[in-house]
Amino acid sequence: MQKNMSITTLMLLIITTVYSFSSMATAFFMLGTKSLAWFIISALCYFIPYALIVAQYSKKYAHQKGTIYDWLKDSFSPKVAFITAFLWYCSYFTWMVSLFMKLMIPLSILLFGSDMTGQMNWFNLPAQVWLALLAILAVLCLTYLLSRGFKTILSFLKISSLAMVALLLLSLFSNLTLLVLQPANFIPNLVKSWQAPSFFAGTYDHFFSQLPFFIFAITAFGGLDTVASLADKTKESRKKFPQAVIFSAGIIALLYILGIILWSGTNDITALRQTNQMHLGNLMYGLTGSLAKSLAQAFGFNYWQTNLLYQFYIRYTAFTLLTAYLGLLSSITYGPLKSLITGTPKEIWPKSFIKLNHKQMPDNALWLQAGVISICIAALSFNNQIIGNLFNQLTYMTNVSRALPYFVVAASFPFFIRKNIVGQEELLISDKRVNHLLSISVCLCVAVAIFFQVYEPLKAGEYNNVLTLILGPGLFALLAAKLYQRFERSQPI
Repeated sequence: MQKNMSITTLMLLIITTVYSFSSMATAFFMLGTKSLAWFIISALCYFIPYALIVAQYSKKYAHQKGTIYDWLKDSFSPKVAFITAFLWYCSYFTWMVSLFMKLMIPLSILLFGSDMTGQMNWFNLPAQVWLALLAILAVLCLTYLLSRGFKTILSFLKISSLAMVALLLLSLFSNLTLLVLQPANFIPNLVKSWQAPSFFAGTYDHFFSQLPFFIFAITAFGGLDTVASLADKTKESRKKFPQAVIFSAGIIALLYILGIILWSGTNDITALRQTNQMHLGNLMYGLTGSLAKSLAQAFGFNYWQTNLLYQFYIRYTAFTLLTAYLGLLSSITYGPLKSLITGTPKEIWPKSFIKLNHKQMPDNALWLQAGVISICIAALSFNNQIIGNLFNQLTYMTNVSRALPYFVVAASFPFFIRKNIVGQEELLISDKRVNHLLSISVCLCVAVAIFFQVYEPLKAGEYNNVLTLILGPGLFALLAAKLYQRFERSQPI
């Protein structure tokens, strides 16, 4: 297959896949400028070290299709690699269900200027049924488009990337305009942002009480593994992909830090928090809408002009979020599945499952995945308390299931170095002690994140959630182990 992605395109995809405007906005709103310390710690201790590890693995295995499986099979063992890759896929599956069910909200705001999803009571059917039907339709349409080839995924990713870049530029120039028009407000707003009490659940004003926010800061840097699953589609992948990962990591960390400083300096966080119409569910729209109103006030716009500017800002934000969802869904619908079934031993899977169509896409596997996602969405649409609780439990499972592969990948890196899987001249960092330090730093960060994911519900007395956090990944791992055990038995002695 022709390799489509240049290093410029790849860097754009990495930055806009990993960087989350909503995470930056949430950090500013919930913790003010105090969130900067946690983003800097996360960038230095987790993201940049992990990016260097991913870059080294990608340099060695760029032409392979298994991603995490390929990274781990030589460092640890094929069995450990398969179990980890299976956990990685399961975590993305639950996320896919959640994202498809959120698609209609930005679409509604884009079309009508507000969230109308709760009012879709057509033909005497409740709104949640229509939301489920439209989400299932989106699943089927996206799967059909993906089955037409990798260029579809690349098109979605490019559109979402360009839309996000435009939103970043809109936010940057709008805030800079406010800074120019109202320079006297910058320092007082920064002070207010620093002094504002924490709004992040379970945290207070003293530093170590904010450790639960560390989890949020780490997850704000997530998604690098998804882009890594597309390394085999990159021109000169062994050389270009590691370079793109390293350069992009620095830009992403800088975007988070500059974004929080700029938003804190040009917006009164106390006034924003006092509005009853702003909450975590609509925070991106609320902040960009507030930014539009502040600009209109600074320019002396009348009511009609203010409303026009406000509608443009929130509708473009909705358009960006909609394209971001579609771009993300296109990559996680294909990337983890492709890595799991085409990068692991083919004897594990039914032949029809790994069969590629004329566009070199795992057509049957994609449609089977679409069917299971649709069943999950349909079940959740009944608004049954048991099913709703089950989905919440699955979401809790996802939190740990998604973090564990990062831990295993980082933990494998010293073994990768020690076994001399690559020559000394091919190492991005020649000093083995530094490479070991990268591994230890990432492992410690992920371990702290997992600890607080378990500790928070335990402290709140939510013992079912604690049990799910522990048993969930264990069940996924057990299923993967059974699949691999069956594969081992089928092999000739």
